[in-house]
Amino acid sequence: MSTLISSYLLGLVACAAAAPAASRASPHGTRGYGEIQWKPCGDLGVNGTTELECGSLAVPLDYTEPDSGETLDLEILRAPAPNQPSKGSVFVNFGGPGASGVAEMSLLGSVLSIFVGGSYDVVNVVPRGTGNTLPFSCFEDEQERIAAALRAPFATNASDTALGQVWAEAKNRADACAHAQNETGSLIGTAFTARDIMQVVDALEEDGKLRWWGQSYGTLLGSTLIAMFPDKIDKAVLDGVINAHEYYHINVEQVAGADSAFSGFCSQCVDNKDKCPIASNRTAEELEEDIYAAMEALKSEPIPVSVEGKGYIVDYATIKGTIHYALYFPATWPTLAEKLDILFSGNITGILPDLVAPLPVTPDADAIQGIKCSDNQEPLETLEDALPGVEARAELSKIAGDIADVSALQCARWGMPAKEQYTGDFKAKTQNPVLLVSTQHDPITPLVSAKKMSEGFEGSVVLEQEGYGSTSGNGNIHIYFILE
Repeated sequence: MSTLISSYLLGLVACAAAAPAASRASPHGTRGYGEIQWKPCGDLGVNGTTELECGSLAVPLDYTEPDSGETLDLEILRAPAPNQPSKGSVFVNFGGPGASGVAEMSLLGSVLSIFVGGSYDVVNVVPRGTGNTLPFSCFEDEQERIAAALRAPFATNASDTALGQVWAEAKNRADACAHAQNETGSLIGTAFTARDIMQVVDALEEDGKLRWWGQSYGTLLGSTLIAMFPDKIDKAVLDGVINAHEYYHINVEQVAGADSAFSGFCSQCVDNKDKCPIASNRTAEELEEDIYAAMEALKSEPIPVSVEGKGYIVDYATIKGTIHYALYFPATWPTLAEKLDILFSGNITGILPDLVAPLPVTPDADAIQGIKCSDNQEPLETLEDALPGVEARAELSKIAGDIADVSALQCARWGMPAKEQYTGDFKAKTQNPVLLVSTQHDPITPLVSAKKMSEGFEGSVVLEQEGYGSTSGNGNIHIYFILE
């Protein structure tokens, strides 16, 4: 790595009393129901290298009705510190919403243990709606889920009728989820998950403080934890920051860095023409314009192709989604250039199967919508009501605005609001300043969001990373906690 931040010491700040966090349907209590029982995880179905410990903890199923006696067994994973005895725990969340963290812990747990200093356990509380913690699924089987995914439009600007189709399909999906999850669909929101995590913090019987490292959605969960429990936070790193003010309402700012990330891809391609044939003799600006023009042409004339007797269509939404997803991970940009060669040369050999193959559609994919949409505090009645958000996203990003519409419109039609939603101002003073990390050209968690969230966390610091991609793991920075 060309840049290594071997340590970042969060200065000690006296903890000040904070006003109680505002919330919708505040719980009457947060009583725990037991101790964590740890055992070796064994085979988690992932070819990981970390020997994890698995635990469970009974917590209230519904924090707004704690006297009901109904409980939920949380799924918890722990990567023990390499240097024992452990000095405590650092909690992590890998994003989503919808990421259970099981695969990430299995693959990266031992590395993360080193990143947090080698003397602290790394703990992942599997969020509600994912893994084995109150899993959220809108469909009876995998075939039904895949069929729904293939049916759903992917970009509101793909045609003259696409916006209306997205709006209509959002209602179909919302109704399907409400039918399948009418008993527990309102119990998987972020506020309840935040309370689950604090239950685990207390059950560990360490110092009663939370040390947090959240990525992407993990920053939204982290911001909510900080706002709800400021006096319980020791140190927190928010890596790839979501604007929490917008997340709970209408997401617009999330695409603020997407166009600069795409421009960066085009510049890097032109600067490395030997590895990026689509550059040809173009300038970066010309390459960008030509890709947009080629995508626009796909609206009226998509590319029909056949592989082993199966027919596929490469259309506007296919290419748009392929580009935007690749912008998250600069290491994949050479492969993206190969895929885009189809626009200019028609060469599909070896590229098409990967280009048109649908992304894996797992039950956790439903949780992405279930968690995010249950957190939404701004349902909309008509498509006309949604147009200001559609127009704002289109104005902010040419490459990602119409793709971001899909999840925003889905949540606008959701029918199962979480029983508790954080409604405060995200202003808090913590024992130690919060560290917020963002790359300069992040396609989904832009730098501007880190700066916005920092305004509410007294004494917090924004670490600006040069380069591209989402979260520090895609750049040249590794963050080491100093926890003493």
